[in-house]
Amino acid sequence: MSIKYIKGKKVYLRPYETEKDKEMLYRATFIEESNLFTGTTKPFTRKKIEQYVDKVMAGDDTRIDFVIVRHEDDEPVGEVVLNEISNRNANIRIALFDTQYFNKGYGTEAMQLMLNFGFGNLQLHRIELGVYNHNERGIHVYKKLGFKKEGVLRDYLFYNHRYYDLILMSILEDEYRELYLNGRFTKQK
Repeated sequence: MSIKYIKGKKVYLRPYETEKDKEMLYRATFIEESNLFTGTTKPFTRKKIEQYVDKVMAGDDTRIDFVIVRHEDDEPVGEVVLNEISNRNANIRIALFDTQYFNKGYGTEAMQLMLNFGFGNLQLHRIELGVYNHNERGIHVYKKLGFKKEGVLRDYLFYNHRYYDLILMSILEDEYRELYLNGRFTKQK
């Protein structure tokens, strides 16, 4: 049984901890739709993934990585990461590891839990992200969570013979707290 570090209703977040996590992340690199959403253009070997997870598990003051796990069966479904943590600012990124986990609310809840952790526990002031313009579902979720569009990096990603814009978005601590305290998000248990 995994340690449920941050608990939500559908999912919980926990640190990377097992060989199964490495295998799950390696398999995820072959999901074309996920790669398009994350902008992943290079193939990864098992060894590179293992080195990455080992580095994450060793710890780094500039990032916090969590595996997203379903409550119902303790199945890992993705990861959510706060990285580039510096001067009360951070970048956030999320990936679900298989299309079967899309549109079930796992990503939305994981993002909300991580925002709560970032603004509440880490006392961050600003959290930013980049999302590609073709990821309409992601853009919708980020707006629902309170992120505001800051700008666009045109033709930022070249993927499979096409260019995609990168939309920059952020949320500030007072914007998040207003949503949180007004009951837009459920409080953690």
